[in-house]
Amino acid sequence: MKRFLAFLMTAALLSSCATITRGTNEVISVDSNPSGAEATIKCANNVTASGTTPARITIPRKADGCFLDVSKSGMKTQRLSMERGFNGSFWANFIPASGLPIAIITAFTGTGSDAALNTVSIAGVAGGIGFLVDRFTGAMYDHNPNVIKVTLQPQ
Repeated sequence: MKRFLAFLMTAALLSSCATITRGTNEVISVDSNPSGAEATIKCANNVTASGTTPARITIPRKADGCFLDVSKSGMKTQRLSMERGFNGSFWANFIPASGLPIAIITAFTGTGSDAALNTVSIAGVAGGIGFLVDRFTGAMYDHNPNVIKVTLQPQ
């Protein structure tokens, strides 16, 4: 029973693909012409991060309602909106999650071995847990654009 629980917990952790492969934070690269400008990302829920261009600014993946301001003395401030969308790693949770419907069909049709049915069932549950973990941590999101180049204009 302990082996089974250990396997189930490992499968659950590994199935949350975006959390493992992408992490909960995202690096936004900002460059400007001329360089040396102040780049500030502000998001809802009081998320703020900044740096001097060329900059690599880290924000939480679950941050929403983000925009970037790039400013420098004697230049007009540029403001860009950043959209939040789903990243590809999140969708990989469908692979193990598809095991649950297969296990249910197999159980009701009486085909397959008990070991195979258990394995497919565990994979299905793990995939479902992966969806929840990625959603809770925010790892399911990416911001677009995440590489930004801005040309500042004189005032």
